[in-house]
Amino acid sequence: MQHSKVLYEKGIIKNRKMLTQSQYENYNLVCRLEHIKTLYSSIKAICFSDFGTLQASEDGLLITVEQGKSIQATLFIAPAFFAEFKVDGSPSFSVKMNVLAECLSLFGLSDCSIKILYKGEGAPLLLLLEPHDDDQVSTECSIKTTNVEEPMEYDLDANSSSLNTIFMRGPDLSNIFHELDKAADEFEFTISPLKPHFKITTLGVMQAESSVEVAKSSDMVILFNCRATTVARYKSQQIKLTNKAMQVASKVAIKTDASGLLEMHFMMQCDDQEEMYVRFFITPLLEVDGN
Repeated sequence: MQHSKVLYEKGIIKNRKMLTQSQYENYNLVCRLEHIKTLYSSIKAICFSDFGTLQASEDGLLITVEQGKSIQATLFIAPAFFAEFKVDGSPSFSVKMNVLAECLSLFGLSDCSIKILYKGEGAPLLLLLEPHDDDQVSTECSIKTTNVEEPMEYDLDANSSSLNTIFMRGPDLSNIFHELDKAADEFEFTISPLKPHFKITTLGVMQAESSVEVAKSSDMVILFNCRATTVARYKSQQIKLTNKAMQVASKVAIKTDASGLLEMHFMMQCDDQEEMYVRFFITPLLEVDGN
């Protein structure tokens, strides 16, 4: 395979002939997925920074990516999503996201199973890929890890009197953003108990506005819970970083409060697998004209 050869030459694959299963012992993290399609889509959705932080615990696997102090994305994978999930302690480390994504795409569009292994501090992250359509082929990727940098902590107060929550169908929200002005500099989100309930406004270079309104009774909306009117603006570049997640999400949750901090959850599911989801936190612009 040409793609495998390229990864080998880059030093990503240490051995093109697979290690035997008997060599996989004493690992702090061992997990296996029968299908990688949803995992690959989710990883690609958060590949907007060089490094990602991987953290494992009995609650599952987290992969967090940040860009400055303005946007953070975390992929959550519950133990139930895996065919096998074993963790000893709470291992954490950083990996290059583009290398991880490239390894997952090693067999192109072919469906694969994957085994993920990590032995401990300083050890590489091992990925064992086996395509379902060819039991004579398998590949191991060994990805260099570095010491973890603790991600920023963001949180919305669930008891806030201004906390607003909207659940929408993923394809519908994706279509809305597709129709909005792609040259916009800013996006303004308005959530209100009064009509139009949910409004997204774009502001371009010349301050020309375009907007889309969604009523809480719309078929696009699964849940609408608004405690108080909130209005906040965000850089368009940050909102656009959610596009890949939005395009493959079955459902999207939007949360914000008077602080303007935006929390978006993108639920992803493939066939009969459990859901995994990506959560974005996006910080608002500090000043909004007229407010």
